[in-house]
Amino acid sequence: MPLIHVYVSQDTFSSDDKDQLAEELTTTLLEAEELPLEPFQKSTAWIYFHELPERAIYHGGKSQGTRIVALEISVFRGGLDDAKKRALYKRMTEIVGRYLGIEANARVPLFIVVRDVDPMDWGAFGGTTDISELRRPDIGLDPI
Repeated sequence: MPLIHVYVSQDTFSSDDKDQLAEELTTTLLEAEELPLEPFQKSTAWIYFHELPERAIYHGGKSQGTRIVALEISVFRGGLDDAKKRALYKRMTEIVGRYLGIEANARVPLFIVVRDVDPMDWGAFGGTTDISELRRPDIGLDPI
């Protein structure tokens, strides 16, 4: 049940690229958390694209309008240990770099923040759940 916010300048990705990128990021994050790739679990992984005007993105204290990408990822505490986070950073950087048209092994302007959320602080469907429940889902639930 991860949540990803993608912050980019407008027109960084085409609509088709966003569709494909969302699919790849969803699958990558679910696999990292060892969650099933069933339709219901995939439907609980949400991604929001926040497309900002170029003049709204600053780095080095200046509005430079470059194609910097920031990902804020919220997951349940305990879903990703340090090794899984490192592997996730590497894989997501490869994926985003490909969609930005950056050559393999080149520096990708991607920044990732992972927030480990206590299950009590993440309400869903009128209650709470945790990573162990998500790893043993009810089979056959309809996607959201």
